[in-house]
Amino acid sequence: MAKLKDIADATGFSVATVSRVLNHDHSFNVPEETRLKVLRTAKRLNYVAINRRPRYDFSEKEESAKEKIRVGLAYSYSPSDEIIDPYYLSIKSAIGESCEESDIDLKVFYLHERKYDDIKNGNLDGLIALGKYSDYEIKALHGLHENFVLVDCYTEHPDIDVVIVDLKAATKDIIQNLNQSGITSIGFIGGIESTIDGKVIEDIRFKTFTKHDGADLDAVYLGRMTADSGYEIMNNIIKSGNMKSAYIISTDMIALGCLKALNEHGVKIPEHVSIVSFNNNVFSEFTVPALTTVDLNTHYLGLAATETVLERIKNKRKLGKKIFIPTQLIKRKTTF
Repeated sequence: MAKLKDIADATGFSVATVSRVLNHDHSFNVPEETRLKVLRTAKRLNYVAINRRPRYDFSEKEESAKEKIRVGLAYSYSPSDEIIDPYYLSIKSAIGESCEESDIDLKVFYLHERKYDDIKNGNLDGLIALGKYSDYEIKALHGLHENFVLVDCYTEHPDIDVVIVDLKAATKDIIQNLNQSGITSIGFIGGIESTIDGKVIEDIRFKTFTKHDGADLDAVYLGRMTADSGYEIMNNIIKSGNMKSAYIISTDMIALGCLKALNEHGVKIPEHVSIVSFNNNVFSEFTVPALTTVDLNTHYLGLAATETVLERIKNKRKLGKKIFIPTQLIKRKTTF
């Protein structure tokens, strides 16, 4: 029987995108061609939606309380942020899908609206926090619930579970692949992220790049996490006449703006410059040329977060786990 992943593999879209299309989520803004491709592929593969049994047996709780497991999802991004960069939307959707499969009642709290009291009064069995948080915010959220899992943000706190993408290994892998292609002149283009309370988050991709042998700190450019920022940065690089042979770019959205600037100036890719970015968004294979990017496995990130909070609820575990999700470099036409 076909699964969501089978359809995702056949169409080239993420599991989260496939799930939302098949569930007829009308709030999901997706091109009609994408929707039709998913529906036709599902029909061709004879996909049938099924209700899966919960991954864990909570019969004792169900007998006493007669209620579903209730998990909160604290979310540091607003719906408008999701439009700018769908990365966190894909993780949130994966958490929602895995909770639905495990028959969990998931409640989303948008923290840009300062809903800490809502979380405290939510009668929750566990809490997942997705996004970028300062140490102060992490401690505050952990204080709301002991069954706490932090997703895509790291803390050394020994009692807190962390599920995070291994961006350090991914960045090293990109540098190694470029070096093996004979490219050692490499620049970095990234964006600055802040927490809700205004603390700047250190980007592990940027940190890893600056520490590699031969790193040129004069070839590091930091702006916003938007296509407009990438367009502006790359235009300035082209005008300076000091272009590197390759650029590592922290997100596909920034890379989209960089590609636009390069194409407008007639810079050939990858003959004159190679581009590698992160996220493997749904549009990355449709850029001109198709974008080489790192797939961050957001589906497994969301799945691991759900499984971790459920395991913690069941076993009443106190010591925290640190789970690193591996990545995959998807080679396309912006590199050799």
